[in-house]
Amino acid sequence: MFRIALVAVAAASSVLAQADGPVPTLNPDPTDTNNLRLIGKAFPFDAIPFKADTTNGVRGPQSGFNLCNSTTQGQQSLCQTLVVNSLEDFCIYAPPTFKKVDDAEEEVVAWCTQPTHGARLIPAGTITGAQFIKTPSYIEVTGLIKQSLINIPDGTTGGELDSGGQDLRGNPIGGLAYSNNMPHSSGQMTQSRMWHEFIGSNTFCLKLCDNEAPNASGLCRHRLDTIGCLTAVPASYQDGVFLSCEGDDQAPVAVGVTDIPKSSNCQTFTSSALWTNLPSGTSTSSTSTSTPTGHSSLPNGSGSPSGSNTASGSTPSTTDGTGAASTVRASSFFAAVAGVVGAAVFA
Repeated sequence: MFRIALVAVAAASSVLAQADGPVPTLNPDPTDTNNLRLIGKAFPFDAIPFKADTTNGVRGPQSGFNLCNSTTQGQQSLCQTLVVNSLEDFCIYAPPTFKKVDDAEEEVVAWCTQPTHGARLIPAGTITGAQFIKTPSYIEVTGLIKQSLINIPDGTTGGELDSGGQDLRGNPIGGLAYSNNMPHSSGQMTQSRMWHEFIGSNTFCLKLCDNEAPNASGLCRHRLDTIGCLTAVPASYQDGVFLSCEGDDQAPVAVGVTDIPKSSNCQTFTSSALWTNLPSGTSTSSTSTSTPTGHSSLPNGSGSPSGSNTASGSTPSTTDGTGAASTVRASSFFAAVAGVVGAAVFA
């Protein structure tokens, strides 16, 4: 038995290095919410299901929902659909209640800069510096934050969230990402099937790879959970600076590669001009209540959505086209190994 375990570990290790190349293939039915493989799912923005994941695996069911609109908007929303359009209009994932990112990766929710996506709003003053860059293969948002204002304890190093996940279901489970400003979006809300976010140590970075990018798998690699933002999304990360730029593609994500790509056509903004609809925020106490378990009893912005997803977001007006390791939560050693091997083989 021990030898079998060693062989399983060796097999998992041999495939942990995610290969370069395009976005992995779609599922046989890309709209099937009962297929656990998130990266193979594709939903038009006007046909997003209530939940992208209706399975119930080792980590349990999807904790939030994806059909987000005005009926779900609010500071208790469990929306798990990101919209990233511009420096003015973007969302990031963060915990729904006060806890470390690596303890909340399967349940993080969308926090946004605009009140048009059926999600929570990032409190005013949370983002102290940010940069939006559009390249030939992806869009990215990077910056510095006061992380306790979005439910992440001060002093914690955070972790990685992505469209892969140890069991193929993503982190968060069922998490989706859309933009009207990716290289091939043509102004239409388009799903990015391959994306990653790192958040912690008062820093965040989020990259959405274009589905047509020839090396989306290398640029949005999601098997290096502990590398952090300076490697996953190399950028300047300057406090008090708010920029929107065009840029070159970075080198494929790899340990030790931290060269910042060339950027151009940068425009400078102030946070007060960018985000005018944000609520005031205070650091959340560690005695916050636990994650709500149902929609019907939740406060403002957390009820089940009605109607269709109409939160298309504003067309970017300010641009011209332009951690701690994730914990494998398996019921046993073999379940963990199976999840890693499965993700490496099928993602």
